[in-house]
Amino acid sequence: MGDQLPIYRVEISGWDLNEQFFVERVGLEWGQGEQKKVLLRKRVRQGALIFVRLLDNSSPSQSFPVAYRAREVREREGNDLYELTLTQVWPLQESGERDGALRFEVAQDRALGVN
Repeated sequence: MGDQLPIYRVEISGWDLNEQFFVERVGLEWGQGEQKKVLLRKRVRQGALIFVRLLDNSSPSQSFPVAYRAREVREREGNDLYELTLTQVWPLQESGERDGALRFEVAQDRALGVN
């Protein structure tokens, strides 16, 4: 992670590699385009669904978690931290679905069905 890009204070939550729920407050680095990176103490699986909530908002009641997928997970040498590259997950209502189930559209045109 560089030191010239904007850093935003966020709360990250999800399930770690041992399937234990966690919440961490960290800095989110917002690179060019949609590239976002964070450093976590908890290790998550590549492809894991995690939630990011902005903490710098002046009105916490208006800050809602946004779903992301851990596109890359890299272990940082010597300091027990993991660098995650995040890709935002977008809900997409598919026409013709019987029970109105939402499908999350993910980068590289993959989809995960959720009921």
